[in-house]
Amino acid sequence: MITAFQHVGMGVRDTERAYRFYRDLLGFRLKLSDKTSYLEEMAPIVGAVVEMRALMAANLRGGAVIELIEHTSTRPLEPPQPVEWGDIGYLELGLKAFRLDDLYLDLKRKGVEFLTPVRTMELSSGGREKYAYLRDPDGLLLQLVEVEGGKKPAVGGVRHVAIGVRDLEGSARFYREVFGFRETVHRFRGVLPEMEPVTGGKEMDMLILRHVPEEEPVLPLLEGAVVKLVHTPDYKGKVIYEGRRWGDVGLMEMAFDVKDLPGTVNAVLGRGAELYHPPTRVDMGSGTAGSFAYVKDPDGNVVEMVEVEKVLHASPRMMRYALTLLLKAFRGSGLVF
Repeated sequence: MITAFQHVGMGVRDTERAYRFYRDLLGFRLKLSDKTSYLEEMAPIVGAVVEMRALMAANLRGGAVIELIEHTSTRPLEPPQPVEWGDIGYLELGLKAFRLDDLYLDLKRKGVEFLTPVRTMELSSGGREKYAYLRDPDGLLLQLVEVEGGKKPAVGGVRHVAIGVRDLEGSARFYREVFGFRETVHRFRGVLPEMEPVTGGKEMDMLILRHVPEEEPVLPLLEGAVVKLVHTPDYKGKVIYEGRRWGDVGLMEMAFDVKDLPGTVNAVLGRGAELYHPPTRVDMGSGTAGSFAYVKDPDGNVVEMVEVEKVLHASPRMMRYALTLLLKAFRGSGLVF
């Protein structure tokens, strides 16, 4: 059973540089694991046994976690060409933002360069969405999306990923039926001039879908997932990770928090997913461990499912209790919200 959006995985050139950016500017200060090793469990995904550093960090304002992966025994491979809007694969990482207008100015004062100013998009389902775009130190496209709440301008955890697809209707059917993304947030066809620095002025067909969890996740920070599916009818996108390995530079996966991993895998396979890696236990370091499995979507993008065994040496139950107390303390002090 899928309970939440757990994390996104991104390959980086330099873990320390990337983590400083996400920690100091974007608020991912709770380090959940940090390990450098030859992860034999990942060999079928990477294609070889190589040494990698894997660092996971959470944002106390809620949302999914980030996982930074750096190939340390071999050189991380760059995309052969810059990733374009409409390429096939993971295009963008979306983060929660509180009081975006003020946050935008605050980050600019700290030296952050934005691709767009704060913009507003009318949603087809009703309401508006305020956003701004920037890039991280490895060139990964980031979208800050304003959410309600928050006493001060700040960035929250991961809200969504954008995925470039060949067949929008087929991909939408897959994510609805296989993973339960049944709520339509927004549908758009055409050109968005205000997003030209991101899209290159391409015509697009875009669909934003939300997954509503059926049960509470292991960690109280985690929330429901959102996916943004993007198809560009006049541009035949290249496959972003073709010829490269999992963990090379770029955004390479989204992961769901699940209960009963074997049962969940069997369920999604029965609904049409392709098995890529069977359930396997892994020790992530720092007292964090669990089991994972991978499936592929219709375009070959990998989607991970994770069942947590322990976090920072604590059981999921104890971690939920500790984080709940921690969040109450921070909220009461005003340090977070």
